[in-house]
Amino acid sequence: MEDYTKEEVVASLGQLPSNLRTRSLVDQRSYLIGLLAYRFGMAELHIADMIGFKRSKINYNKKIAIQFHSDKMFQANVYVFAQMYPFDFSVIESAKQVQRNKRVQIDISRNMYNKLKAAGSIYGHQDIRVTIKFILDKSIRMLWEE
Repeated sequence: MEDYTKEEVVASLGQLPSNLRTRSLVDQRSYLIGLLAYRFGMAELHIADMIGFKRSKINYNKKIAIQFHSDKMFQANVYVFAQMYPFDFSVIESAKQVQRNKRVQIDISRNMYNKLKAAGSIYGHQDIRVTIKFILDKSIRMLWEE
């Protein structure tokens, strides 16, 4: 039964107590908010305005639906709503799955800078940062091979 509307989901969400924070209620709330956010593509502010929650609570709850969609306890807590409003949260990529680059800053001497610039020109790099990353990647690969 995939033919449900966001109004039905909002009505079900309105029947849940909004101030209790037991695991089962948080899971149910999260599932329904996740539906509104991911199946219906509603913005956090719009959901918050519709149901009277703060936007930060919407943000938190929609992430729970993605994070725990395969958890056995979460599945047991949302079983009724999952039967009424089926949705596969596994197709949504979690923000935690994305690996972000880390920034490293170092101070080097003018002599080292000139050497890196010269090495970069040999490899055709316009930017010294590209050269540094290239040398680090190559060095790490060599170390792991030993």
